[in-house]
Formats: sequence, C-alpha cells, structure tokens
Amino acid sequence: MVQIFPFRGLRYNLDKLASEGASLDSVTTPPYDVINDAQQDAFYAKHPANFVRVDLNRKTDEDNEYSNPYTRAAEFVLEWEMEQTLISEPAPAIYAYSQSWKEGNQTIERKGAIVLLKLEAFETGKVLPHEHTLKGPKQDRIQLMRSTLCSLSQVFMIYSDPQRTLETLLYDQAANTDWAQATDADGVIHRFSPVTDSAVISKLQALFADKALLIADGHHRYETALSYKREVREQMKAQTGQEPPEGSLLSDYAMIFVTNMDDPGLKVYPTHRILYQWPQGWDQTRFEAELFKRYDVVESNETFSYRKPGATELIKLRLKPEAKPTNLPELLDTFDAALLEETIFKGIFNTTGEALKQDHLLGFYRNEDEIEALWKEGKTVGGFFLAAPSVKLVHQICEGGNRMPQKSTYFYPKILSGLLLYPYRPFTGRQDHALSGVTNATALQPNFKSAELAFSQRPY
Repeated sequence: MVQIFPFRGLRYNLDKLASEGASLDSVTTPPYDVINDAQQDAFYAKHPANFVRVDLNRKTDEDNEYSNPYTRAAEFVLEWEMEQTLISEPAPAIYAYSQSWKEGNQTIERKGAIVLLKLEAFETGKVLPHEHTLKGPKQDRIQLMRSTLCSLSQVFMIYSDPQRTLETLLYDQAANTDWAQATDADGVIHRFSPVTDSAVISKLQALFADKALLIADGHHRYETALSYKREVREQMKAQTGQEPPEGSLLSDYAMIFVTNMDDPGLKVYPTHRILYQWPQGWDQTRFEAELFKRYDVVESNETFSYRKPGATELIKLRLKPEAKPTNLPELLDTFDAALLEETIFKGIFNTTGEALKQDHLLGFYRNEDEIEALWKEGKTVGGFFLAAPSVKLVHQICEGGNRMPQKSTYFYPKILSGLLLYPYRPFTGRQDHALSGVTNATALQPNFKSAELAFSQRPY
C-alpha cells in the first residue's frame, strides 16, 4: 500500500518577489546536476534569493568544517524564512503541477502532482528503481539534507492509471485558479497550485493505495532520503532507547512528483553515448572489426546505431543471434542501452559506460545541436545513438526486479527546483511543521514531538 499525504510546503513569497520587481523566474533553477559553472554564476546574479544558493552553493578556497557550501545553504534557508522570502503554506495541500512546451507546432502538457510519500524500501515492491546509482551524488545530497534539514527537490515518479483519475480531479480549472507560474530557459512553462479540498485528497490517497511507483528521475535523491530516514531513526533510538513507530518522524517521508504513464504528455527521450577518445589500445579500425563481428548493418533501426567520426549518416545495426548476451534477463536483452553496455562497453572494451565517462572518454548527450557541434569541431571519434525507450517496457523491466544502465531514459522536461521545500523541522520561529493540521482519519498521526528531538542541533 503506497501512502501519500498533503503537506505545508515552504515556497517563495510571490507578493514579496513582485514588490521587488521579480518573479518565480528570478529564483527557480533547473536541477543542480545539470547546472555548469557559468550557469551557476548566472543564477547567483539573477536574484539574491535565487535557489542555486541552496541547491548548489558555491565552493570557496576558505571552506572548512564550519563554513562550507552546506552550512551556507542552511543559513540561506533560515534567513529567507525569517525575512518572509520563503513562507509556509497556510494549510496542508497536495500541489497540482503541470509543464507545457512546444514540439514543432504542437503544444504538449504533462500533468501531475507534488505530494509527500511515506518512504518505502525497494524490497517492498511499492517503489521501483530503474537505474543504478553512484556513491558521490548521494554523499553530497545527504550532507545538504543534514545541514538544511529540508527535502529540497522532488523525486520524479510514474504510475499507471488508464482512467486518468488524478488529471480529472486536479485539473478542473473552475476549482483550481490559483496557479503560480515560471518559465525556464528552454521555454517550458511550469504551473503549480495548492489543492486543500479534503475530498479530493482522500480520493487521491485511495487511488495510490494500490499503485506501484516507478522512479523516473531522482534515484540518488530517493536513496538519500532512505539513508537519512535510517540515520535519524538510529539517532532517535540512541536518545530514547526505543525504535520510533514507523511513520512517526518527519524524515519518514519524501517529497515526490507523480505523473501518469498513460498520460500522452509523458515523454521519454533517448540519451546518446559519444566517444571523445578511444580507450587505450583501440582505434577506429580495430573497433569496427569487432563491432561488425557482433552486428549486421541493416536498413531500418533494430537497436542502437553507430556514427563514425566526420560522418553525417548513422549506421543502423542488428545484433547477430550468436552475439546475443546470455546474462541479460528477458526484456533487457532487447533494450538498446543494455545491449550497448553488454556488447560494446563490456564485450569489446572490457569496461563500463560509467568507467569510460569517469575517464573522460565518453559523454552522455540528449541535445542534437550539442552533438552536431561535436562532430563539426572534430571532438569525437564516434558515437552510439539510441532509440527513445518505451515507458511501458521500462515499467515491465522494473516490475521484474531488474535495473537498467545509467542514463537509459530521459524524461523531459526536468522538474523545476525551488518551487517547494519540505522541512524536517518546525517552521522558523513557530511550533507548527509541514504536516501539522492533517486530521484526515485515513492519515497517520505521527508523534512529531518526539520526532523534533532529532533535529534539535544543527551541524554548524
């Protein structure tokens, strides 16, 4: 049983921003992991309360244990709360959240909701991962979580509902007119609105009670939330001598965005692999000799395609029956990214895509213009181009308990950072907190008084 809840998010004070001649456009950012140094500087300059100061604070040469990007991020959250740049939602809400953008002459809209999820271990089968994670990003995010005592951005999850119940409940414009809006650098329009109607919330809780959720994006954030949950519980047990009841701590929950895989607005795109240099001992001639031992050249796409340096055309490939990997489970053995990983990176180069990336030999690209620039400037020795994966196939693979290689899917657009925060402690200067006021009989009644003991000290 998946359990979702309304919450009182910390959000930017739109009236205060307007009085400064600013808007949500001035303070929101893309996710931290797609922001480069130049973009970080641009966001710093955009507004004194731009969210980049929290989600990706600048490093300095003077950083130490007591003053560093994590402590500064926490100081900004507190400062912005105290000066009312960030304010708490008046009542617990779920948040309707839609994104719309242009593809050619077509406008596409992806509809969903931001809610709290009671954290579930992967072993329960209620939350399904589809990619493996790396240690580094999780260490970074948990340090930021410890310091700010906040969940700063949503984990992107999908579910199946052909009846499209959520869309019907949340996107009745007559009942939902208080929309906040921001437009990102790609021209995507992000709109969100709090929904406090208890009847609507109860129906959504009932909808998700028998759903399994698949993580589309944000695996590191979800695993970090699980780690933080365990960490706080261990701390509480050490303080009180007892294991806190499940669901009794604020850190037992994570902020997520959910959208329906049966919604035509859900788009998934491929991530291509571009080789900057050959691994040691390899060149184009040697590689292609091995490639064509395993693959035939065909007229139409059957799996990933290969592109030579300096070439404009893609070479379409078909895996030879005798080269089919025997270690891939059913469904994964037809999946582009998995076949590329097993037959090329592991099968030919005797390494992994991630290792090639860490050695700066391989890059992951989604933007066609960036790829063409690499070819034009002669900065690549070749590339592998994948087809857009089927969302249904991804779901089926994960239901079978399998995970795919990193960067197997790209769900566009990204969720905007800075729209909402979920604090793991009372609001500044007050005793209430993000889940205060929830009286729905179907909701848990956590023991927040004991939970707050875990957050009585900050690490700086």
